Amino acid sequence: MDGTFKTVPTIFHQLYSIHAPVGHCTNSRILPLVFALLSSKSKQCYIRMFQDLQDYASENNIVLQPDYILTDFEQAAISAVKQEFTNSQSRLCLFHLGQSMWRKVQSVGLSIKYGEDEEFSLLIRHLLALAFLPSEEIPSAFAEVKKQLEIEPGTEYLLMWFEENYVLGRVRKTLRNGNIVRGLPLFSPELWSVFNQNIPRTQNNIEAWHRRWECLVGESHVGVYHLIKELQKEQKSTEIMIESILSGVPRPRPNKKNEQREDRIQNVIQNYGNVPVLEFLRGIAYNMTL
Repeated sequence: MDGTFKTVPTIFHQLYSIHAPVGHCTNSRILPLVFALLSSKSKQCYIRMFQDLQDYASENNIVLQPDYILTDFEQAAISAVKQEFTNSQSRLCLFHLGQSMWRKVQSVGLSIKYGEDEEFSLLIRHLLALAFLPSEEIPSAFAEVKKQLEIEPGTEYLLMWFEENYVLGRVRKTLRNGNIVRGLPLFSPELWSVFNQNIPRTQNNIEAWHRRWECLVGESHVGVYHLIKELQKEQKSTEIMIESILSGVPRPRPNKKNEQREDRIQNVIQNYGNVPVLEFLRGIAYNMTL
């Protein structure tokens, strides 16, 4: 699930789309199945959308109980998912975590060093590689990664930001005995760990759909009727694709470069538990980008 903003009429805030796998493992594809024009990004707006969707499902005898729901790092959407789909696992998109990290690298003034210092770049990508560990192992592994990075102003800010938001939470107070009391992180490791998760790690296919959609519409902030006509065309295209899947047409082969990268990642994953954690993270980091 994700939103796009460029093409929506000015009276709305975003076009939210829900994508899901259609077909079996050998020829399944992730297709856009639900579109919603939303007036805001508030939790209440997302809850209303989910409730309307559940009402539609009930009226049409559809069982709407997904095993997992993958979103970007948006608190309102995550909270609404947890409230309305209590039996579904909420998971976050690894691609969006990488995007968030890259924005932070830029904001703390490390982008030039990241581009010029190969070893530094690789160590930073160790943070993203933490997602391939079990969630309960991420805090201790994060501490190991911290030891590898030279503490300088920009790096210190980056590590503190990652620690507070994604690993341990913000420090609330230090007790007299030296113990540290923390709040909960905004996005706990349980949400973004992809270890042993038989689900897509990213929403890259949705990001690709957004780019395609913007090209199809061709304008920014089009009128409501124009947008509805384009959505009807997209629905027709999706229906044709579903019929193709049902007829057994195999899905297109993945990009060769991406396929090779995925093979390398799987080779590293096979060594989990047989090598030191930093060696494991380094292997994953070689195949990560921000």
